[in-house]
Amino acid sequence: IFPILIGVLATAHAESLSQVLARLDKAADAFQAMTANLKQVDHTEVINEDETRNATVRMKRTRQGIVGRVDFAGPNRMMVGIRDRQVQRYFPQSNVVELWNVGKYGDQLDQFLLLGFSTSGKELRRNYNLRLVGTETVGEKVTTHIELTPKSKEAQEIFKKADIWLAQDANYPVQEMIHKNDQDYTRITYSDVKVNPVLSDKDLELNLPAGVNKITPQKN
Repeated sequence: IFPILIGVLATAHAESLSQVLARLDKAADAFQAMTANLKQVDHTEVINEDETRNATVRMKRTRQGIVGRVDFAGPNRMMVGIRDRQVQRYFPQSNVVELWNVGKYGDQLDQFLLLGFSTSGKELRRNYNLRLVGTETVGEKVTTHIELTPKSKEAQEIFKKADIWLAQDANYPVQEMIHKNDQDYTRITYSDVKVNPVLSDKDLELNLPAGVNKITPQKN
C-alpha cells in the first residue's frame, strides 16, 4: 500500500484556477463526444433520504446542441433521450414516455449536461462565479475541486450552485454535485470515461416501441 500512497502523493499538486481553466480551454476545442458509467445519488433533506441509481451515458456535441442518451438500470428502469432541445423520459415497465420541451433553458441544459467535459474555461468564467476549493482525492483519482455559482437567472432556476472535481491527469470530471437548493443535491460519480469515442445516431436513439403512450407533463 505504501508504494501506492507514495505514487499518489507524487502526482498530486495544487493547481491554480487559471491553470485549470487553461487546460479546459484546450480540451473543449477537441471535444466531440463522451461515454461513461455513472452513479447518481439524489439527496432529499426533508426526509433525510438518498436514492441511488446507476446508469450508462452517451453524449455528443452537434451544431444544433447536445444529443444524448442515459440508460438507468435497476428495478425502476428509465431511459432519457436529449435531442433538438427536447428531453424524453421513457419508462419501459409502463410503456410511457414523457416529452419535455426545455425551450428558453436550452443553452443552460447544454452547459449542465456536459459540465466539465466540453465547457471551456472561458465559458465557465463568463457563466459562473468560480471558487477554487483545492486538491482532493476522489476514489483513486487526484482532482481539483471547483465551486461554480451560475450568474444568469435562467441557470439559477435549474440549480443554485455546482461543485466539480476535475481529474488532474485528464480533462474531465470525476465527480459533480448539483445543489438544487441549500439542502437537496444530486451527486454524480463517473467511471470508465471515454472521450471522443465514435457514436452513431443509432447509439443515441431511444427506439421507442410502437404503441408507446406519449404524455407532455408541462401541459397538464
